Amino acid sequence: MKPVDDAERRALHEAVRWHVRLRDTAAAADAHDARQGWEDWHVADPAHQRAWQRVQAVHAQLAFLPPTLASQALGKRPHRTRRNVLRSLAVGLGAGTTAWMGWQGLPWQEWRAAHSTGTGERRDITLPDGSLLALDTASGVDVDFNDRERLVRLHSGRILVSTDFDPLGRPFSVQTPQGRVLALGTRFMVRLDDNGLSHVQVEEKAVRLLPAAGAPQQLAAGEQAWFSADTAQAPTTADPFAASWHEGGLVAVDIALGDLIAALSRYRRGYLGCAPEVAQLKVSGAFPVDDTDRALAALVSRFPLQLRSHTRYWVRVEARDAAS
Repeated sequence: MKPVDDAERRALHEAVRWHVRLRDTAAAADAHDARQGWEDWHVADPAHQRAWQRVQAVHAQLAFLPPTLASQALGKRPHRTRRNVLRSLAVGLGAGTTAWMGWQGLPWQEWRAAHSTGTGERRDITLPDGSLLALDTASGVDVDFNDRERLVRLHSGRILVSTDFDPLGRPFSVQTPQGRVLALGTRFMVRLDDNGLSHVQVEEKAVRLLPAAGAPQQLAAGEQAWFSADTAQAPTTADPFAASWHEGGLVAVDIALGDLIAALSRYRRGYLGCAPEVAQLKVSGAFPVDDTDRALAALVSRFPLQLRSHTRYWVRVEARDAAS
């Protein structure tokens, strides 16, 4: 597949934004205006038409997930509370490795968080003001709404936030160990990284990054940046499919196999790795996050790869043997 250049990535990002807007306004009063805006954008450039076709094809792949996965992508699945998790672990204490892997799937930050997800679990929460808070795998947050502010404290993992209008005019922000992300009427993601940084990507409108001891940095729709307690990175172009996990899949468009495997490993207990000799292989496709076995099977069916497994908890993706 031909590599994706910067212009194509920009067109893809715009196509994703139009896809989200058309879906969200389908039954709204401004649906006609949204449709007219999309048509104007679509005919303005052949690159826009190619990007739209690609987005539609990717979302069609996600639409053909099994019914159980489709219902999860729509947020209709029951979630496991911490009490249920504790009960399950208590019942399974004699299960040896399985019980240990279940414990490993819940980092300590999640146990002290009011809302959390285990490895491979995702969860949608409607906040008191009507805003949407979506937790990705292995994530934990606290929510603190008071007379002065609307605050979400991110302890681990990744979240997607879509803020709603607040008649009290209270600011909405996400606090991380590195500082705060102030929402400016927006849809955005925040992720904590193992290297001690916070990553922010804006899907709609804008946010302001407020490092604990550094200068603020504003991000607009289609931009992303890392920030530490001391400084914020200059904005760069965001991955247009970065929020695809919320719909039940990881969408890869010409990315390194090693990066895809690292992303999939967050949804799977145990070790999932990639052999160095194939780590830079460019891959594309939509891969379900709620069924990593199926995602790996799709990979090896489309690319010259094979799986080496010792147990379900140790899997590595390698180059396919010549004899295979």
